[in-house]
Amino acid sequence: MSQTNIKNQTIRTANITELDAKGRGVGETETGGKVFVPYTLPSERVEVIRQPRKQADLTQVLEASPHRVEGRCRHFMNCGGCAWQHIDPEYQLRLKRELVAKRFQLNGVDIDAQSIPIVSSPPYHYRNRMDFVWWYDGRFGLRRRGKWHSVVNLEECHLFPDDVMEVALEINRRVHDAGLPFRDGKRELRGLRYLIVRRGVFTGDLMVNFVTDPMELPSSLWDGLDRVTSVYQLINDNLKNDQSDGIPFHLAGADAYRERIGEHMFFVGPRSFFQPNPMVAESMIEHAGGILDLSGRTNRRLLDLYCGIGVFSICLADRFERGWGIELSDEAIAFAKRNVSDSPIEFFCQDAIDLPLDIVSQTNTLIVDPPREGLHPRVLKTLLAHPFRDIVYVSCKPAKGVEEIVTLMDRYSLRSIHLFDQFPQTPHVEMIVHLSS
Repeated sequence: MSQTNIKNQTIRTANITELDAKGRGVGETETGGKVFVPYTLPSERVEVIRQPRKQADLTQVLEASPHRVEGRCRHFMNCGGCAWQHIDPEYQLRLKRELVAKRFQLNGVDIDAQSIPIVSSPPYHYRNRMDFVWWYDGRFGLRRRGKWHSVVNLEECHLFPDDVMEVALEINRRVHDAGLPFRDGKRELRGLRYLIVRRGVFTGDLMVNFVTDPMELPSSLWDGLDRVTSVYQLINDNLKNDQSDGIPFHLAGADAYRERIGEHMFFVGPRSFFQPNPMVAESMIEHAGGILDLSGRTNRRLLDLYCGIGVFSICLADRFERGWGIELSDEAIAFAKRNVSDSPIEFFCQDAIDLPLDIVSQTNTLIVDPPREGLHPRVLKTLLAHPFRDIVYVSCKPAKGVEEIVTLMDRYSLRSIHLFDQFPQTPHVEMIVHLSS
């Protein structure tokens, strides 16, 4: 097909051969140029509009993959919340295996993609947290895909159950009825920034956090919403940033929401991290316990690094003589201490960079669940220097996690890789790797 120019935009055809780490189709145009095309699949022939830096926008699918399905949400292909609604759920799992295996292969470790076990999730209604943006003009929703400075005004979102999404939409209606202002960073006007909705999947608790500049919030925003069990205001007085975070002030209801994992009840604070898909998190805990049981070790002493509110160490505490949880967030540690009961686990607020060597020297089992940016080099150096018998490495970003695991393989043996689909409709996947010395 020869190129066509419509309003100074070049239309080309492309054959999609694979997906990149961001879940975009990678293809070659009829003139031999390489393009990255969101919302496409391997084996598809598509029509695209070329953009700068080899980007391309999909205009038409000329030959569709048998794994292509209709997106469920009316906002799909505009909203940044989902990237893979056009892919059937089973094929999503296969693609995630392949993306992780390719990452290992690029780092010199040959892995058969289809031999990697993966735990699936319900395709929708799985998330326990959503951060909705209030834009300067009153729009309420999520960032537009690929455009941080644009927001899609949502009427629905299937990552949340319908009744929980309705609470978010009702609060937005009340905000507009009250005539409250919205933050405008360009004109340096203060106001509402985000609405963070957090829920207990297994308890039904619902926490709402208003992220704002310093301002008064009327109780009419949440009064009478029976589903809401906790209300916070997170105050961010820095007009130069646009983070969905701030200093917490408790406004109404309980001071935490509750979530149950197995037999354990956890209290979760307004700023505390919790696994975003608790149904899959249960499987992750069970798998980590299975790793420890199968290894047959005794006299176990645990270091739970980046422990958050203590989910892994508390749920697995009966397998240890003693244990320590390390986390930088003082709020998370306060809730970890509240969540732990009759347990040999102690929790400390501590930067992982400055790991207490007296604790490290006493431990022989490590559970490490680093943030998306991965381990600090000093932490990685400590893990290589100390001979842990077993490491359970939990990665929310395999692209980074694989690099660090391969580095650790200079000292440790790779025993197993398991994937957990915490994020259906996206290319993201959680990974647990077992290493031993």
